[in-house]
Formats: sequence, structure tokens, C-alpha cells
Amino acid sequence: MTPKSLLRLPEARSSFDDMTPGTSFRRLIPDTTVTASEDVKKLVFCTGKVYYDLVKARKSLHCEAHIAVVRVEQLSPFPFDLVKNEADKYPMADIVWAQEEPKNMGAWTYVQPRISTALNRNRFATYAGRRPSAATATGNKKLHMMEQQEIIDTVLSL
Repeated sequence: MTPKSLLRLPEARSSFDDMTPGTSFRRLIPDTTVTASEDVKKLVFCTGKVYYDLVKARKSLHCEAHIAVVRVEQLSPFPFDLVKNEADKYPMADIVWAQEEPKNMGAWTYVQPRISTALNRNRFATYAGRRPSAATATGNKKLHMMEQQEIIDTVLSL
């Protein structure tokens, strides 16, 4: 996906019903495809376009029942209450933060202590994303695609 690809992606569009009087911005968007919370083995928090890559790959692997993917739409102020509510829905699930950016450039260093605080330091999130890097991009499409697939494989492995 290119950075502007979300502009044309049908899944990324909001309906008019989301913008009528009485509605408000959703700081966190839960996974509505999971039906039985006790079957969920992994709870993935993410933000941005990596969400769409993960959902597409999860569907192709037929593991929707075992992996919940939650979008954090507002990083600051951090939605402590909503993160805790989502984690409480899946008490047996491993918690993962997924991001496309290198570890030292994305939201991980910001959200990791906040997720820990939201969960009263009883559960901790692990990281799934690119290794730390001095450059924001690899500069090589083939290497970028390999790294992207590695992120997806890491997140969707059970």
C-alpha cells in the first residue's frame, strides 16, 4: 500500500451515519468480528494503515476467531480506559502492539508504558514491527515487502 492508498480504500471510509448529530470521535475502535472472547489467543493494538494489512492477512489465514485487531485512533491523550476495557474482554490473550515504522520511530516507545499502566502492570504488550533503524524506509521495495510480511507473520502467529 502507498501512503495515500487509504484515500481510495473502501474499508477506510466512514459512513454518513458515523457523522450525524449525537455521534463523536471514537478514540479506539474495537474488533467487531470476534464472536467468542474466550477463543481469542492474541489481542493486537495498532494504528494507521497496518490495521488494513493485518485484517486482510488474518482473513486469508482464517484466524479471525483467534486474533482480535483493535485500532487506537487517538494516541494522545492516551485512551487508558478503552485499552483496559479491550484487554479485559480477552483475559487469556497475549497483547501485541503492531506498527510499520521502525521500533525507534513509531508509537511503540510512547504506548508501551501507557498500555502497561492501563493494565495495572499485570499484563504487558510485546512489540511487532520493524527493527530500530536510522532511516525511515529501506529504500528497496523488495526488502520493504519482506519486512512487511515479517510483521504480518509475527502478529498472526499463534
